[in-house]
Amino acid sequence: MMKILYGIQGTGNGHLSRGHYIYNLLQKYSKNVDVIISGENYSLIPKFPIKYRNKGITFSIINGKIDYLQTLLNLDLLTSYNQQKEIPFRDYDLIVTDFDPITAWGSLRYKIPSIHISHQASFLETNVPRPDHKNILGEYVMKYFCPTNDYIGLHYQSYGKNISEPIISNKIQNCVVESNSHVTVYLPWFEDNYLINFFKNFNNIKFHIFSKDMCQINHINNITFYPISEDFFLESIRCSSGVICNAGFQTSSEVIYLGKRLLVVPVEGQYEQICNVAALKKLGVSSIDSLDATAIDKVKLWLNSKPIKIKFTNSLNLLLEQKINNI
Repeated sequence: MMKILYGIQGTGNGHLSRGHYIYNLLQKYSKNVDVIISGENYSLIPKFPIKYRNKGITFSIINGKIDYLQTLLNLDLLTSYNQQKEIPFRDYDLIVTDFDPITAWGSLRYKIPSIHISHQASFLETNVPRPDHKNILGEYVMKYFCPTNDYIGLHYQSYGKNISEPIISNKIQNCVVESNSHVTVYLPWFEDNYLINFFKNFNNIKFHIFSKDMCQINHINNITFYPISEDFFLESIRCSSGVICNAGFQTSSEVIYLGKRLLVVPVEGQYEQICNVAALKKLGVSSIDSLDATAIDKVKLWLNSKPIKIKFTNSLNLLLEQKINNI
């Protein structure tokens, strides 16, 4: 029976969020699916067994900006290398990676068939929206950070034959949408005090802010802080009047699917999110570059904007079947 190694990028929760769906999909082809997570910037608890962990590359992000110097200082290549040596790559018949470089480069080194399934993989297609001014380094990273034999991209639209629309969990598809007065905020790369100082400018609006630093619910004036929890978060966005989040792919896709008003704030220096803003603008979604004094009026304007709703159609199952049959 085929044995599969599935690598997941551990920067942010989006990769892990869709990991459960992809893991179950892979089990259609083999009951021997082992999982590795590389990187340590996630707060969700995996819903499937993790066999290997690798320190990987963990970005340091402070108040919405990537701190490249601190990222380099945190880099522990020796530990990552030693952890890689514990993985018996030659035992596997197929490697599937969600923007995880450890498994991708391992597949090339040991000549194992490999498939890259991720949002980042969609940028191998030239039709995928980009900003007016491309970032050469960003394009290079998208293309060469995670090299594999084949790929399936995930994006808001099917911009090419190898691209599926987003994965939307059954839990989100089946939830009953309501509209209350609060706004849900998920900006994990901002410090809590920074968010308090910004959102206190809207004292007539209630905000539910999900924080990686909170262990329990905490009320501060017009703000309620919640710990990171998939169930709490879904309940909050289900009943919200709108959602403010980074321009990451997974959360923005889920908000659009639910038909909620959406405002995205891309992480500064994160080229993938800047590209996402370009795609979201074509769909009619609003964005702001930062949370500062210049953004206050833009947020007020957004609060009265029209929500966008798209019932995405996911074709990942069909595309994966085609790829595996061709191996």
